[in-house]
Amino acid sequence: MRTAGHSRRRRRSSGQALVEFALIIPIFMTLVVSICELSFFLTVKIGVTDAAQDAVQLAAMMGNADDTDFSVLQLVEKDMSSPIDKTKIQSVAIFKTDLTGKNYGASDTYTRGGSLSNKAGTLTVPYSLSGSKGYPEGARCNSVALSICNGVQWIGVTITYQYTWLTAFPTLIGLGSTNPTIVQTSSSRLEPIQ
Repeated sequence: MRTAGHSRRRRRSSGQALVEFALIIPIFMTLVVSICELSFFLTVKIGVTDAAQDAVQLAAMMGNADDTDFSVLQLVEKDMSSPIDKTKIQSVAIFKTDLTGKNYGASDTYTRGGSLSNKAGTLTVPYSLSGSKGYPEGARCNSVALSICNGVQWIGVTITYQYTWLTAFPTLIGLGSTNPTIVQTSSSRLEPIQ
């Protein structure tokens, strides 16, 4: 036989479980959303880093060949795959550097927007040259025979990407609504050809 005290205890314990659930669920959901947001951010950062590394390797191999910059931009476009939004690339800079990756002022900076064609005019990429060519392909020293060569040169590529938060989580934890800018630079020695 059930008594009145037993049924009251049961109602109290089910109410207690509901209160505990209500207290824990916001913490749990915040944790899940933060893990998802961080995962997307790191995926994009790794993607931009890989694209910069691939681009500088191609630039180092092509050196002073025609359409080097075009090929680099084409590779950056190809490397930026889902979940990376290609339209968020702000700029790609190709510049003269050294082992440390420091920009020595001679650079070609391409911004997203417009249309850039290869020399043959058969292919285009959605970039335009910002300013004038400060580091044209012909000035790159990857040939021992070139008279402009004064030792081994290094080349660098910097990709600037505007990341957009997918959730309101950064605002909730006090980071504000400002979206971070990812800037990745890679450098490589120009491969000398005989």
